Amino acid sequence: MSEKYIVGIDSGTQSTRAIMYDSKGVQVARGAADHPKMLFPRQGWAEHGVNDIWDALRAAVKDMFAHFTGNIADIAGIGISSQRACCLAIDKEGNLLYNPISWLDERWRMNIPSLGQVANTSPDPLYQLFWPYYSKSNWFKFNMPEVYEKAVKYLGVSGYIGYKLTGGFYESMSNSMGWPYDIINWKAFDGDVEIESVGMRRDQLAEPVLAGTVIGRITPEAAAATGLPEGCPVSAGAADKQGELLGAGAVKHGQAYITLGTLSGLDIVCEEYKPAPDFSYFTYLSAFPKLYNYESMANRGFLLVSWFRDNLGDGLKAAAKEAGISVEALLDREAEAIPAGSEGLVVLPDWSSSAAHPSGKGIYLGFDDRHKRGHMFRSLVEGIIIQIKLGATKMTEYLGLSINELYLGGGGSKSNFTAQAIADVFNVPVYRTKEAENCSLGAAMCGAVGAGLYADLAKAMDGMSKNYDQFLPNKSSHDLYEALSDKVIQKLYPALENILKDLSELTSSKR
Repeated sequence: MSEKYIVGIDSGTQSTRAIMYDSKGVQVARGAADHPKMLFPRQGWAEHGVNDIWDALRAAVKDMFAHFTGNIADIAGIGISSQRACCLAIDKEGNLLYNPISWLDERWRMNIPSLGQVANTSPDPLYQLFWPYYSKSNWFKFNMPEVYEKAVKYLGVSGYIGYKLTGGFYESMSNSMGWPYDIINWKAFDGDVEIESVGMRRDQLAEPVLAGTVIGRITPEAAAATGLPEGCPVSAGAADKQGELLGAGAVKHGQAYITLGTLSGLDIVCEEYKPAPDFSYFTYLSAFPKLYNYESMANRGFLLVSWFRDNLGDGLKAAAKEAGISVEALLDREAEAIPAGSEGLVVLPDWSSSAAHPSGKGIYLGFDDRHKRGHMFRSLVEGIIIQIKLGATKMTEYLGLSINELYLGGGGSKSNFTAQAIADVFNVPVYRTKEAENCSLGAAMCGAVGAGLYADLAKAMDGMSKNYDQFLPNKSSHDLYEALSDKVIQKLYPALENILKDLSELTSSKR
């Protein structure tokens, strides 16, 4: 019997990846396509071009097949994961009525004066206090009523890709941020009040399904457009971060996972539903039913590494090319030669404001004549990790959990010095997955269950993801990081808040 393959699709903010795995979770072929530059028609608005998501999916699959030498007929299943909290309105012909609204979009703030006091019967405090205001479909209802009237369905990105591939309207419960799903009972709300309060009619709501559920099969039209085999089963996956936890094997109560990508943060798995009353962390449904992923995010996170590379890395491209490595790897070399704590240089990585730091600005503190570019890079990474730790500590204390097992993935995790710094800051063993694309692997696990290669997600996870590099904490480095956090970093913003506010006001017209 020939080997069977599964395709894991991960449609993110900046690109789409289509990766083929064998039944043991080993990469067979990889394809990727960048999305065109996002559209910002007004301040605070963020949209994808109307065809960008579908075109990128087709291009990524084409690229994957260019690296595949096997038999396409041996593809047994497909799983879909995607970015969260996007909104796409579909008409009766299956066309988009408006550009896909990104999770980065802030026009939901316009809902608040329109909605006033939202009344509903849901026992879910997150739903009562937040989702009606955050809903992008509410924005359509109050600001583009013609879209509201014509919309047959509202979908997220994964639901839209599933529709384009199979013709069915389904949405993963594990990609339900902002949708009127009862996340206590894991189903659509029984009454209409909650659905209507997010600007939807019940008939506009896609059917919620669990990760690993078959939502349809590749249609002849989708096969012609993508090259994927007609009739191949397509399964719902989890949202991108929840897919990463699944791909990394972090799905048990108390296990935690750090992702170091455009959005960096820590997720921890919990059996109890306990959302933050102050929204200091977010609550998501796990890929596994009746489990929750609680997420503490670092504002901008490892996007700042790209900022450093692009703005302070003059001359490194040529040096990296000569050495046969990436610019990031070259910066890692400089950072690894410097001791923990960057010889007294610390960073508050608030390159943009946040709810916690509304007047936030980035701060480098402690320069002296020892410090060079490597110190700046290392201290920036250390500052991001410490910020992740501070948010995670507040979250886990409220949840009553301890982080004893920490998994690591995302683009920034390839750095050994970063992985070691995380182990030192958190003072726990860190397990870095050898598979860099954990979200695609998690989607493939869902596809493998839908294809019948594994009986359930637990068995798929055991069979497809168990390879890690381990990093053990260094006590002296941990003690130093704790002291820097307690005595310096946590005191920076409160001490400078009014100064940063004045700075922001004085320079706002020039920004």
